[in-house]
Amino acid sequence: MILIMESKSLRALIFTSLAHFSNDGVFLIFPLLIVYYTTDERISVVFLGALAIVYTLLSGLLSPLIGDVADKRDSDAELIALGIFLEALATGLFALSFLDRGLAIPLITLGVVLLGSGQAFYHPLGGAILARIFGKSSGRALGINGAMGSLGRAVMPSIITFLILGLGEVLGLGIFTVYMVLVTLVIYFGLMNVRRGSMSLVRKATEKLDRRFYRFLIILGALVFMRSMFISGTTTFLGEFVYQVYFSKAFTGIFLTIGFLGSVFGQPVFGWLTERLGGRTTFLLSSILSLVFFGLFLVFPRNLFISLSSYTLFTFAAFTGFPILLGYIGQVFPKNFFTVANSYVWGIGNTVGGAAGTALVTWLLDLHYDLIFSFTVLFVIAVISTVLTPLIPKKI
Repeated sequence: MILIMESKSLRALIFTSLAHFSNDGVFLIFPLLIVYYTTDERISVVFLGALAIVYTLLSGLLSPLIGDVADKRDSDAELIALGIFLEALATGLFALSFLDRGLAIPLITLGVVLLGSGQAFYHPLGGAILARIFGKSSGRALGINGAMGSLGRAVMPSIITFLILGLGEVLGLGIFTVYMVLVTLVIYFGLMNVRRGSMSLVRKATEKLDRRFYRFLIILGALVFMRSMFISGTTTFLGEFVYQVYFSKAFTGIFLTIGFLGSVFGQPVFGWLTERLGGRTTFLLSSILSLVFFGLFLVFPRNLFISLSSYTLFTFAAFTGFPILLGYIGQVFPKNFFTVANSYVWGIGNTVGGAAGTALVTWLLDLHYDLIFSFTVLFVIAVISTVLTPLIPKKI
């Protein structure tokens, strides 16, 4: 029996990690393509920023609906695979957008819709699977899983960049699309036997969450919302910012890869800290460190060593929401509410908050403010969020 449980746990960790790697691997694809669309296709950066808002909003707003469906059914494998497949279709449309300039805007727009829809699936579902299976040790499992997501987010910009440079936009993105379709199949067959195993873990339609949990969700969600405005708003335009400083598309992809390597190591570290210190304390620590390192990045944007090292340390501390937030929810909520609780904090707080941050930067750019000023405004919002963190209830 123990061997069966260990086999199920390992299988769940391996294939949810592959899903996380693939899902987050497309996280920076649109910010990266903004550089190509503005320079090669002459598409307005403000319009592209508006599309970034759309896909982020879609991801956040659809997430609670998917989480609610997932908690009432035993179909996590199918739902995760569906999300990855929608992202594969999105990358295919981005590839086709370079074939005909006249069709570029409708193809990019449809690709953005599919990308946002696909991004709504993985995080609440993957986090809930690991929290149910690993229980009190889920912080470390979520950290390892999150590290794979961060690795995908770090290496894919460079891989996509070199595919485009070597094969062109259409063929390069087309090959990446084929990879995503193949991964969809591997993930589905890998997770198809990882089921909840008990009807007590499938929530009945009549079951309601106790009121005391709602206050926790509202406060945590609001703070995550502001923090995510800062993180996602700056990330969406990071590629454009780096290009404006160094005037190299190839270096922009390399900067994104090196910069996001920090989060590969940060995820397991902060997952372990969540187990040891609790989600509330770890969330505060992560927020403080994020402010310190991004502050250095803002002050020294043209010093390559300080800029790159401080941004890498920033991603080490900032892109840790997966093990911290979902580990924290696993410590507090009943198991049959894990997915829907995850989806509200991650989908509404983290993702819709990210859309708000991107919208704010887009609006400031439209008013002809530069990215340094826009990033500073988001930095101030993050300071406010950090100061208010003690409002999260210590006990429920």
